[in-house]
Amino acid sequence: MDSFQMIPISIWVIAAATSIMIVILALFLYLFYRKRLRAMEPLNTDVGDLINQKQQLEADIDSIKDWIGNQKDELQRIEAERKEQEILRSEVLRLEQEAAKKEDDNKKLRDEVGSLENQRHLLVQSIEKSEQEKSNLQSDIKTLGEEAEKSKKNLADINKEIDSYKKEESKIKDKILELNSKIGTLEQQVKILDAEIQLKKENLLKLENEKESIEKDIREKKREQEKIETEVQKLHDSEVALSAEVKTLSEKLKSIAQLPKEAFDSLNQPVFKQPKSERQNYNEKDALNDLNQLIVNSGFEIPKRLQYAFHTSLKTSDISCLTVMAGVSGTGKSAFPKLYAQSMGLYFLPLAVEPRWDSPQDLFGFLNYMENRFESTTLGRALVQFNNSPHSDENINMKNRLLLVLLDEMNLARIEYYFSEFLSKLEMRRNVDIKNPDDYRIISTEIYAGREGDKEKGIEPSDPMFLYAGSNVLFVGTMNEDETTQSLSDKVIDRANVLYFGKPEKMMIQQQHIGSSVNWSPLNFENWRSWIVEPNENSIGDFEDIDLLVNNINTTLSNLGRPFGWRTYKAIMAYIANHPFVNIDNQSGLKPLSDQIAMRVMPKLRGLDLSEYSEVFNYLGNQLTSIQDDALTDAFNKAKNSTLGFFDWRGIQW
Repeated sequence: MDSFQMIPISIWVIAAATSIMIVILALFLYLFYRKRLRAMEPLNTDVGDLINQKQQLEADIDSIKDWIGNQKDELQRIEAERKEQEILRSEVLRLEQEAAKKEDDNKKLRDEVGSLENQRHLLVQSIEKSEQEKSNLQSDIKTLGEEAEKSKKNLADINKEIDSYKKEESKIKDKILELNSKIGTLEQQVKILDAEIQLKKENLLKLENEKESIEKDIREKKREQEKIETEVQKLHDSEVALSAEVKTLSEKLKSIAQLPKEAFDSLNQPVFKQPKSERQNYNEKDALNDLNQLIVNSGFEIPKRLQYAFHTSLKTSDISCLTVMAGVSGTGKSAFPKLYAQSMGLYFLPLAVEPRWDSPQDLFGFLNYMENRFESTTLGRALVQFNNSPHSDENINMKNRLLLVLLDEMNLARIEYYFSEFLSKLEMRRNVDIKNPDDYRIISTEIYAGREGDKEKGIEPSDPMFLYAGSNVLFVGTMNEDETTQSLSDKVIDRANVLYFGKPEKMMIQQQHIGSSVNWSPLNFENWRSWIVEPNENSIGDFEDIDLLVNNINTTLSNLGRPFGWRTYKAIMAYIANHPFVNIDNQSGLKPLSDQIAMRVMPKLRGLDLSEYSEVFNYLGNQLTSIQDDALTDAFNKAKNSTLGFFDWRGIQW
């Protein structure tokens, strides 16, 4: 069948090649003779012959064309016949299949007929056997009839003997009935006596059991009575001891209610010493250059973009109160804040978060009622030392300094348990009048509520105690994302900048160290404040374009069920305005906007179903492309194309 199909193709190829060669040959001959005619115009005698040859060639060409046309018709006819043969083959195959099926049916019928023939043969044999048995039975019946005649005579004699036996049997039956009646009466009397005996035995056993139970109850009651008497004696002794303890505790409570100022002396123990010199008029651009140089000298690989993002996040801590460094373990998340503080002139306080932390007391300290004093933590003491509010002690010596607090491995415990309340107070700082005592209490952490005095009970009034973190106290945290840690809630993400540290591009062996602080001097807080600018049309050159893009992105986020509010919008604009690209280099705010989308927006989308929101994610991707940041676009596409089936944001490559 394959060779049959190849015949038309071969003929077509041969015919086409032949026609092309003939046409080329004719053209060649025509051109050749035409050239010769022009060259041999004086030789008119040969012109006629050449013309005749030309006409002959043209006739040959026409003849060949007719032959090709006939071959095409023949090929079409052969192709039609091939199709008819294909149809016939299909029909023959179908008929063969039907014949095979009918042959199977005939075979089944032949098998059934054979089975029936075997059954018929067996029945014939059974009938023949039954006929033989019938003949034998008839012979036996004839023999038995002869014997029956003889037995009839003997039967009459036997019947006479049977009659005599029946009479004797009747007499015996009457005697038996009489005796059975007497036996029944006696058995009934025996049953009645047995029932009475059994009842007496049961009553006796019941009485014995009741006696034993009563004796057991008596013994138990005696033991309970002895136990109760012992417990009563113990309770009496405890009552005496508790009365004495209550009296002692009452005296202690009276003293606690009027905690003396000395009870909080632990808070007044300084954490840091005041150096003799300080940094003033420190240029921000120079500070960033010094930071980058220190990082290089220390052997760390931290991109400038990441350095700028961290620096800008701290500058906007009034609205984004926490800077979180998350991602791969061992990438410098804990070392970088120390290098930053050393370079910029900030005091540095690292705190190792423990899994047991579950309240603000783990951050600041607690009241020890047994010792009648406040047990302060290092952070509590540092907050007192850096309190720059009008309500702080006049002797506080760090009011005009900056403190960088590092919560290392902050998600080993639930952040909402120990830091959430404090985070809310940090955020409220920008909306209160710090000079107002009531506002100061609102944004401070109360560690002792105080108490009103009671002259009749001899209780003196005691003032409440507060801890306050001003704008000169900056909070950063590190977190490793694995199965042993807790993820960030939306509340923390809304109030924080989350910087993801990815894996290093290339592993290298290099000596790393954090330099000495011999030449270190603290930065003046007012100097730091001079670096901070307010976001507006003047501080952000392309404000209108960025504002429109941010609002459009937020509209798309609402379709994903993850829109943000005024707080996030203000935080984004504050970040853009304070980024070195904008406030130092006067560049576009698109790159800082890309940072904020990576830090504040993308983490909110983690876990969304990619198949359910595929169109919205595609539209959001087009919006992000307009920012023209390849790092953001690549990170977004990786998260969107996750094989896990949900949006898996892992941060950008800084």
